[in-house]
Formats: sequence, structure tokens, C-alpha cells
Amino acid sequence: MSGAVLTDLCKDKIYNLWVVPGMLTGLIIALFQGRGRLLDALFTVAVSFLILIPVYLVKGIAAGDVKLLLSTASFLSLQEMYSCLLFSFLIAGAISLAVLVFSRKKKKTIHFAVPVLASTFLVLGGLV
Repeated sequence: MSGAVLTDLCKDKIYNLWVVPGMLTGLIIALFQGRGRLLDALFTVAVSFLILIPVYLVKGIAAGDVKLLLSTASFLSLQEMYSCLLFSFLIAGAISLAVLVFSRKKKKTIHFAVPVLASTFLVLGGLV
């Protein structure tokens, strides 16, 4: 995930080279944990996709951000992913507010991979 954050910051793009192997790794780990865990991981990815598609369609986030979140979902439970999504958007909102207050450019986009990484650390660290 940190590679995706770096390319998002440097090149404004999240490459499939980062997210596809990440998702496959999450699903393979889930498979080794048992068939039930694999089904849970697939369900978490599917629910996350259904939540994120409307946000993508109204241009709230880019396709790379959706793929990054789906890759993250393959490692998390549904509850953890829900928390990750919620805190990703809250952190992104706080960053956006700071950009509006401190930047002279009124039309500025943020790199959503940064809030995703931060929220993932918060969820996995047990802080939220």
C-alpha cells in the first residue's frame, strides 16, 4: 500500500502493479486461513465495491482509489473495512478543509491514498 501512496503523491496515479498483487495476496492469505475466511474476504471486497461505485460515479474518488480500497478490503473483516472507509473519508475531509483554509488555489484535489493508508493504520492498530 505504501508504494501506491508514493506513486499517487509523485505521479498522481495508483498503478495496478501495486493493487492487483496486494489484493491477490490478501485473498491467498484468506484462502490459507480457511474457506470461510476466503468467503468473508470476497464478501468484504464485494460490499466495498458496491459502496464505492456510487462515490466513483459522482467523481468523489478516482478509479485508482477504488482499486486501492478493494485491495485493502481483501485483508480486513467487513467491520474493519467499514471503519477504514469511514475514517478515510473523515481524514480526507480534514485534509480538504486544511487545503481550503491555507491554500490560495480553490480548486485543488487531494491524494486519497494518504487518508486510506492512515485509516488502515488506525484500524489495524486498534485505535478506531
